Amino acid sequence: MQIHIAIFHPRRTGILSAAIDLQADQVILLHRQEDVVAGIKSALNSRGIRCHSQVIDFDTERLREHLSELLEQYQSEHLYLNASSGYKKMILIAFEQFNAYGYPIFLVDKFTDELYWLKNRADQPTADHHLSHEIKINEYLKTLNTHELFAGDKTPEPATSRELTHWLISHIGTYDKHLAQLNYMAMMASKDNRYALDHHQVKNQGLLTVLGQFEAAGMLTLRGRKLKFTDANARFYCNGGWLENHVFSLVYGMRKSRPHIVDVAKGLHVVRHNGTVKNEIDVAAMSHNRLHVIECKTRKFSKSDDDNSAANTAIYRLDTLKTFAGGISSKAMLVSYQPLNSYSLSRAEDLGIYCCSHTQLKQLDHHLYRFFDTET
Repeated sequence: MQIHIAIFHPRRTGILSAAIDLQADQVILLHRQEDVVAGIKSALNSRGIRCHSQVIDFDTERLREHLSELLEQYQSEHLYLNASSGYKKMILIAFEQFNAYGYPIFLVDKFTDELYWLKNRADQPTADHHLSHEIKINEYLKTLNTHELFAGDKTPEPATSRELTHWLISHIGTYDKHLAQLNYMAMMASKDNRYALDHHQVKNQGLLTVLGQFEAAGMLTLRGRKLKFTDANARFYCNGGWLENHVFSLVYGMRKSRPHIVDVAKGLHVVRHNGTVKNEIDVAAMSHNRLHVIECKTRKFSKSDDDNSAANTAIYRLDTLKTFAGGISSKAMLVSYQPLNSYSLSRAEDLGIYCCSHTQLKQLDHHLYRFFDTET
């Protein structure tokens, strides 16, 4: 029986992916009393890999004794130490014990998804290799105790919507303020999806051109001053949902040339373990067994460099979202129809968030490839 001994960390991954790739029969999960391990146990069990958890503490001698007892108890099995996750002190003591007894040790690099053998038996293969790309979004979220309330949509964008999206992006810089007005209308519309234009809006030719494009795509109807969104989904689409759909469609299509992108969804609703605060992820994808989170914004941001400005608030929220949902190995990207100022771009760079904004959207596919292809 192949048994992996691993130390759980609430922000680190590499346990599930390695167990699947090496075809483990069982994982013995060592964790602190305060750690919640229900999610990763569920993910392992759903893959047919038994998981047994044991509470350990930071006391050096007790930890050595605990590991020594484990090694003695399972000495007749094929034991492996997965050193990918855990706390530094625990990992070092576990490494010390496994190395002394001559058991195999490996780790999974959080950025490259490469499995490295640090020690192996003479009769076992020692070649490092990329892990198989099998983990789905819901499985990955489970391992970090984040749960789906709504699994999102995985339906490709219809042809009429794609035509509208192409028109909007090809006219970036021309109708920016008019699209911002449409966003406002969709946000302020009544419960029955109606909005009344004022006398300035009725005479605004740029706005009427934009509304005409959305009407041709079946998203709304305009009769004089009376605007009606087709339904709640169309209203969401007009309030920026079109960019979310567009990004999703591009990532969905990238799977043909990037087989490591194994799962894509849009509009996910997630919550932390036992939490009550719902968070929405515009577009999520699993690539190289890492969660990639993409936030899509069409609102106009101010030029302020205040940390409380809308643009910087969105960046900080995205940084928090990627960390709690995907751990320290996750990646995040902000896609904005409107320009981002230099301060916001610098803040995003500091936090490791890839940005694509305004006229860059004309090469959005290129930027998405860069986002998914870079390791860090």
